Amino acid sequence: MKRLLAIEFVILAVFVLLGNGIRSIGMSTVLVSQGEFASFLNISAERTDMLIESIMGGSLLALALAPFLITPHGAMRLARNAAILAVLCYGAVGITMHVNPSLITREVVVIAAFAFGGFAVAFFAPLAQLAIGQEPDARAQSALTTVWTAAQPIALLATPQLVKYVAFDIGVGNFFFVLAALPVVFLLFVPVVFAKPADQPQPRQVEVPWRQLAVFVLLILLFQASTISVSLAGIDHLATHALMALVLVAGAAMVVFRQRLTNGPVDLPAGVGTLMAVLFLLQISSTGLYDTAYLVRHLCSVGFIADRATYGAMAQIAGVFGAGAILLRWPQSQNPLLWLALTLGFIGSALMLTYPGRTTDALLLITSKAILSGGVGIGTAVLVRAILAAAGTNAVIVMAPAFLILLGTEVGMESLQIVFQTTTLAGFDENVAYENVFMVQAVSIVVAIAVLLFGRAPQFVAAAQRAETARR
Repeated sequence: MKRLLAIEFVILAVFVLLGNGIRSIGMSTVLVSQGEFASFLNISAERTDMLIESIMGGSLLALALAPFLITPHGAMRLARNAAILAVLCYGAVGITMHVNPSLITREVVVIAAFAFGGFAVAFFAPLAQLAIGQEPDARAQSALTTVWTAAQPIALLATPQLVKYVAFDIGVGNFFFVLAALPVVFLLFVPVVFAKPADQPQPRQVEVPWRQLAVFVLLILLFQASTISVSLAGIDHLATHALMALVLVAGAAMVVFRQRLTNGPVDLPAGVGTLMAVLFLLQISSTGLYDTAYLVRHLCSVGFIADRATYGAMAQIAGVFGAGAILLRWPQSQNPLLWLALTLGFIGSALMLTYPGRTTDALLLITSKAILSGGVGIGTAVLVRAILAAAGTNAVIVMAPAFLILLGTEVGMESLQIVFQTTTLAGFDENVAYENVFMVQAVSIVVAIAVLLFGRAPQFVAAAQRAETARR
C-alpha cells in the first residue's frame, strides 16, 4: 500500500513539475538564445524582450480565465485543446526558422506563435494547482506546493544547458520541434491525475462573471499592446503614448468602479493583499532579461551566459527546496525566511549596480545572479505557501500566485525597458542606461521591504502558521 501511495505521489509530482515548468522552458530558450533570435528577426538583443512579452501576454490571458474554466471534470478536454494549440505554435516557430521567409513574415509568425503558445501552456500551471488541491494529505500538499514553486527554476536550470549542448548543435529551429513534444507528455498524465469514478455526479456549473472578466481581459490586452509597441516602435512613438494612456485610463476605471464590477467590496483575508504585493514586487528584480542583454552586448560568450543562468537557477532551486524543507519541519519560520529572502534579493540586485565597467569579472557576474536568485526562490516558496493557506476553496486566490509571478515579471520587463529607452533617448550612453535599469531592480526590493514592514502580512503569516500546525 505504501509503495502504491509513493508511486501515486511521484506521478503527481511529475505532473505538477511539468505543469508549471513547460512555459518556463519556452521563455528560457528565448532568453538564452537572444543572439540567435536577434539575428533571425534583425533586431537588437534588448528588443528580443518582445518575444518573451508575447509569451507572457498570452499566459496572462489564460491565467485570468483559468479560475472560471478549470474544473476536475473539464480538465481533460481543456488540457487536450491547450496541448494541441501549444504543439502547433512551437512547431510553427521551428518551421519558420527552417523556411526563413521574408522578415515581416518571420516577425508575424514568431510573435503570434509565442503569444498563442504562451496562452496554451499557461493553463497547465493551474491544472497542476488543481491536482495539488485534490490531495487529501496536508504534508503531501505542502511537498507538492514546493515542487510546483520549484518547477520554474528547474526549467531555468535545465534549459540553458539544453540550448548550449543541444539547440546550438541541432539548431534552434529543430529544438522547438523537441519542445512541441512536451505538451503531449503532460497530456498523458491528465487521465491518471484527474481520474474520477464513473458514478460521481457532475458538479454544479459555476457562473462566469463575464462583465468583470471582459473588463479585466481588455486591460490585459491593452497592456500587452503597449508593451509590444514599446519594443517595436519605441517609447517616443505616438502609438505607444496612446496605448499607455489607454492602459492608465482603463486601470483607473477598474479601481474607481471596482465595487460595481464585483457586486460589492472585494473581501480578501487579512494580510493576503500585502503578501500578493510582495510576491509581485519580488519578480520585478529577477526578470533576468537586461542583465543577460548586458552580457550579450559586451560580447560575453554563449557558454558563459548559459553557465551563469544555470548557476542562478541552481541557487533558486536550492532556495525553494531549502525553504520548503524548513517550513515542513518548522512552520513558524515563515517570517525569518521571508526577511532572509528580501535581504538576499537586495544584496544581489545591489551587486548588479557594479556591472558597468566590470564585464570581465566572472565571479561578480555569477555571484550576484546566484544571490538574487536564491533570495527570490526562498521568498517565492514562502509567499506561495502562505497565500495558498489563506485561499481555502476560493479558486481566484488559489490561482493568484501563478498570475502574480507572471504579471510581476512582465511589468518588471516593461518598466526596465521604459527606463532603458528613456535614458538612451535623453542622450546618455548605454552604461548609464544599464545602471538605471539595475537601480530600478534594487528599488523594487526596497519597496517590497517597505510593503512588508507597513502591511498586515506578519499577523497573517502567524495565523497561517497556527492553521497549518493545527491541520497536522
